[in-house]
Amino acid sequence: MSHITLGSVQGDDAEELKVTFYPQLFLQRRIWVLDVIRAEKVTELLDIGCGEGQLLSVLCQPASWLPPPPPHILPRLEENPHSSENTPLSPTYNDEIPNIHPARIIGLDISSSDLEFAVKGTAPPQPEVDLNEGSSQFATCYTNVGLRWEDLDVKVWKGGLEVINEDFVDVECIVSTEVIEHLPPDIFPTFAPVILGVYHPQFFLVTTPSYTFNARFTAPTAPPSTRKGYLDPTQRTDRIFRHSDHKFEWTEDEFQKWCYDTAREWGYSVKVSSVGRAVEVDMWGRDAELGGATSVAVFSRYDMEGREQKGREVLRALRLNSEPHELLVNHKHSAHEDSEKPHSLEEIGSKVKAKMEEFREGFMRVEELWFERDIAVLCGGWIELLVRAVEQSEFLLLKKDGEDMKDKRGNWVIELVGGVCQPKEHWLKDGETNLDSIPFDWVPGDGDTESSEGEWGGSTDMDGDVSWNESEGDEDLEEPIDWSHSGQWDTLEVDSRGSGGGGWSTGWAEADVTDAPTSGSNSTAGWDGDESEDTT
Repeated sequence: MSHITLGSVQGDDAEELKVTFYPQLFLQRRIWVLDVIRAEKVTELLDIGCGEGQLLSVLCQPASWLPPPPPHILPRLEENPHSSENTPLSPTYNDEIPNIHPARIIGLDISSSDLEFAVKGTAPPQPEVDLNEGSSQFATCYTNVGLRWEDLDVKVWKGGLEVINEDFVDVECIVSTEVIEHLPPDIFPTFAPVILGVYHPQFFLVTTPSYTFNARFTAPTAPPSTRKGYLDPTQRTDRIFRHSDHKFEWTEDEFQKWCYDTAREWGYSVKVSSVGRAVEVDMWGRDAELGGATSVAVFSRYDMEGREQKGREVLRALRLNSEPHELLVNHKHSAHEDSEKPHSLEEIGSKVKAKMEEFREGFMRVEELWFERDIAVLCGGWIELLVRAVEQSEFLLLKKDGEDMKDKRGNWVIELVGGVCQPKEHWLKDGETNLDSIPFDWVPGDGDTESSEGEWGGSTDMDGDVSWNESEGDEDLEEPIDWSHSGQWDTLEVDSRGSGGGGWSTGWAEADVTDAPTSGSNSTAGWDGDESEDTT
């Protein structure tokens, strides 16, 4: 497990306090962004200050299946004779964590070196190659992973915020994480007029470090010299910042005031909160008072006349750089040719039955079968058709009414009625040798099959029980994390029209988020780097 450690634990007030985060703070910011765009079903997004394109590359990953099909493709069932009792009919496949389905994503930054990574990270994958051409085994190993069902258009631009790009006007959502505090004094006045005025997205997501939280790094009685960091480069304050390039760091109150004033001026409601609570409990009881390490806000547009024209007029009056943005790349991610072209439910059901018989499995989870490419393609990318085909098949039974299944689609199981007709054959057939049983992708020398003494050290499948998901760094964890002290995101709703935050009802901002550690040598390390652990 990796950590970002700020300071060290000392009893002396002259030392910085240990402040750690889990997940790492830059990941918590990204999770917050993804939660919002998932809840609002965002399909178009512009990342201003995209850096190396970490958010863009995540959004380039295809959803595992399409959104639920329209009624003319999959009408609601009126009768479901093959489903277990007390199980509601399922016209859709219930998503515990809904997929994100972007159709258009855009990145903008001024750093050529960072944008090189963004260009590469958002490129379409290379064409698939069958490493065992002619072998049927290649087609039975979750070959649906990475299959794309929806077209995606990606553009990466180089240029400054102060220049209007007509391609960005009326984009659905704009994200700007850890950018505003880096803006020079002559560029900062363009931030709101350009983003909320000229571009006027439906949603605007912004994050910035909370100066209020900085008090968490030292004891209340510690002298100013205890705090490690960077003096305000503008000399407007005596504050110590987390990064050498920060032009300011706002307190919670200052951030809230800016959000409220900006929302009112440009016709938006706004919801303000914070992310990033320390794993360690503050011995002075300041956790609730200081809030999260990062202040975040979601602006939601409402009707307002003349906002775009007003933004353009403000920009013209400032008379700044007018060099147009440079389009570095326009990637086209194409959907599979059979997307939204499903076959009949009978054909899908027959294929599922044949696949389970091929695997000699009487029970398989729905998603195990979905990630077989031929089944997903027959469904045209709609997993609901797979569910419906199973429900209507006389050879299959969908089990989803168990205690752990009803509301957890990932646990739904398909049963092959009557079981497997032909059990697996463990003895060699006539003419076969032991060489015929060696897996096609086996490499001599891979894996340990014998102990050093030449005797079996245990069960023959012991080595197969090692999880790939285990953290290699867990042994370095000095002390266990006390999850009982995890805080919730602090939430303040501010609506310039008095609507209480614009009618948010999805609950993402009130979610209970567990915060815990990450690491760096001092209190300035790893704070503002949304691109990687080491970037600031």
